[in-house]
Amino acid sequence: MIIYGLNPVNDFIDLYKERILKIYITNKFKRNSLKAISSSLAEIPIEIVTEKKIQLITNSIKHQAIAAEILIDSIKNFSDLKKVLPDIDRILILDHIQDPQNLGAISRTCVFFGIRDIVIPKVRTVSISAGAVKASAGAIFSTNIYEVSNLVNIIKDLKKRDYWVIGADTKGDSFTDTKFDKFKDEKIVIVMGSEKKGLSNLVRGNCDILLKIRRNGPTDSLNVSVAAGLIINRFNND
Repeated sequence: MIIYGLNPVNDFIDLYKERILKIYITNKFKRNSLKAISSSLAEIPIEIVTEKKIQLITNSIKHQAIAAEILIDSIKNFSDLKKVLPDIDRILILDHIQDPQNLGAISRTCVFFGIRDIVIPKVRTVSISAGAVKASAGAIFSTNIYEVSNLVNIIKDLKKRDYWVIGADTKGDSFTDTKFDKFKDEKIVIVMGSEKKGLSNLVRGNCDILLKIRRNGPTDSLNVSVAAGLIINRFNND
């Protein structure tokens, strides 16, 4: 996978240097920045390329004259998740999220609050991409992403394993009126819907509880990554 831009590459160097396979720069890249990168990545090859080639590598004109080829883990499946379920009390399910920036931002929020396990469907959804990596500031590599064929079946399976399934939905109970203390020692699955359609009908129908975030201003909705952060925080055991 390729990431690009000075700040994303620098952040990746600081946090995940061992995942960098190669650095690409053009002659326009600032030499003082190159010196700093070279000193910290003596063992990583740095290739000087043309403007045309770096645009081909990044598929962007906003590369800031630097890109990095990085190693990503293979996507896991539900069989992998079942192996670690005894040790997990918080799981996030994303019901057909489309924007890679939202996946990245949500991943960063999850890592901040100690959630490491994120379930997504195999089709009609975003997966790990350069945009998601950039939006997460690399935090997505501290999560486990599981792709599954059927979200409803997974939700039913998790409910049999004594997880409470909490869905974010505009038809739900008021977020501010919910007593969260009773969930402190429970195993929780939080389900967030897609940016445009929210939760699908079948997913909504299999949630134990639906919650909505009450608005006080004229804006009628929140970005899904912001909403996820608010809900995850309330179910944070700490």
